[in-house]
Amino acid sequence: MIRIAIVEDNEHDRETLKKCLIRYEKESKHKFIIKEFQDGEDIITNYTAKYDLIIMDIEMMFLNGMKAAEKIRQLDTDVVIIFITNAPQYAIQGYKVNALDYMLKPVAYFSFSETMNRALR
Repeated sequence: MIRIAIVEDNEHDRETLKKCLIRYEKESKHKFIIKEFQDGEDIITNYTAKYDLIIMDIEMMFLNGMKAAEKIRQLDTDVVIIFITNAPQYAIQGYKVNALDYMLKPVAYFSFSETMNRALR
C-alpha cells in the first residue's frame, strides 16, 4: 500500500487529483490509501512521517504549500513531494524542499502519470 496525501484547498482540483490517482492505481496495479487535506496547516498539525507521497498545491489560504513543505521536511526527509499549482513562479522554490516535481494546473493525466512513474520508482 502506498500512502498518499492530497493537500488542495480547491474542491474541484482535489477531485481531479483523486480521479487521476484512481485511474493511475487501476492502470499501474498499485494500491493507494488516499487522505485529503484542505490546507497546508491541516497536514502539518500533528504531522507524522506516515505518507509515501504528498501531492500539494502551493497557494492556499492559511498556510501555503511551500511553507507546509518546509515544516514537513523538518520532520520527514523521505516523503516524496509533488507540487501542483497554477503559479509557475514558485518552481525554483520547490528545490529548497527537495520536491520531485512541479506540475501546472489544469493537470493533464499524461503528465500526471509520468510524474507518478518517477515518484514510485
